[in-house]
Amino acid sequence: MKGHKVEEVEGPPVSLVESPKMKIPPPGTFAEGQRYIYGLLASAAGMFCGAAAGFMVALLMWGGWSAAEEHTIVTIFGWSLGGFIAAMIVVIVGLLAGGPVGRFKVSASRDGASIEADQ
Repeated sequence: MKGHKVEEVEGPPVSLVESPKMKIPPPGTFAEGQRYIYGLLASAAGMFCGAAAGFMVALLMWGGWSAAEEHTIVTIFGWSLGGFIAAMIVVIVGLLAGGPVGRFKVSASRDGASIEADQ
């Protein structure tokens, strides 16, 4: 025997063992790099806040509260969750609007008020 001959066989289109790595092209400018970082921060903030809100709801449901404390706990958790969701919206909008845009210009005159966003 001269050796083993191996034939190349085409595999399935999607393999769980070997997957092509997704490559994101490097940012071309400093502003593109900032937009990328702010996008990642906004995504992470949303996931963190969603997980924390889910944890609060689970703690409320399975916390084992007594009937006497139930109304107080529900009130505290309701206001906390509402404030948490409002803070989440402010942080995400602040990251997405303040970060990638870079600068807001607010002016007021006798004709009215205006807001401009520069990149």
